[in-house]
Amino acid sequence: MRVALRSRACFAILIVFTAVFATASVADDAKPDSADSKSQPAPDWRAIFQIHYGDRVKLFREQNQTFQNVVLVGDSITEGFDVGIYFPGRRILNRGIGADVIGNDLKPDDKRGVLKRLDESFFNVPATDAFVLIGINDLGDNHTPDQVEAGYREMLEKVKEGAPRLKVHVQSILPTRGNFAKHNANVNDINERLKKLAKEFGYDYIDLHSLMTDDKGELKQELTADGLHINADGYKIWKAEVERTMHW
Repeated sequence: MRVALRSRACFAILIVFTAVFATASVADDAKPDSADSKSQPAPDWRAIFQIHYGDRVKLFREQNQTFQNVVLVGDSITEGFDVGIYFPGRRILNRGIGADVIGNDLKPDDKRGVLKRLDESFFNVPATDAFVLIGINDLGDNHTPDQVEAGYREMLEKVKEGAPRLKVHVQSILPTRGNFAKHNANVNDINERLKKLAKEFGYDYIDLHSLMTDDKGELKQELTADGLHINADGYKIWKAEVERTMHW
């Protein structure tokens, strides 16, 4: 319980902060205008992310003791998908961690990554299906589509080998808008690659992107407050796709 409460608190901070790469996007506009604000030390976001990551993985291990049917794997967009609200009565585990990445090509001191928590997210979870949505923070960390594709391939190879009966549903990265719209060209590129990877590994591909994109190719304004994370209306669209896929 203590881990869950601390994890929720960290997640609330992460949502306010929006994402790892938001720092670089808004730094030029966020200049303090008083001596007091200049004297305040900047938050150590890396430390906050590391604590949150550790808390979530510990919670995952504890929850894996109970049989579940479906697991959702991803970053803060997945973590914000409150399965208790959107899937009442269904046995679903949320394996989303705010600010998380795929996990390849990281600095030695970066402890994040789905690749580092495969046991807690896939292998030790007695699930039949896994819905994966990860990659936007990799772009925020200046990873290229080639690096994102390589990370996905490594992840899918390991999951295929370690859990051959698990049905993996590769979900498209969502569009963005506002300050984050600069990533949309790479998002489109990566989604084409993910579609091919899913087919190569015998998994299905769920195109959430097209369901949430406006006529400019950006995340629909009514689905987001910050241009990156989706709101309740966005989660309802996602919920419908999960239910359609699971034949619920």
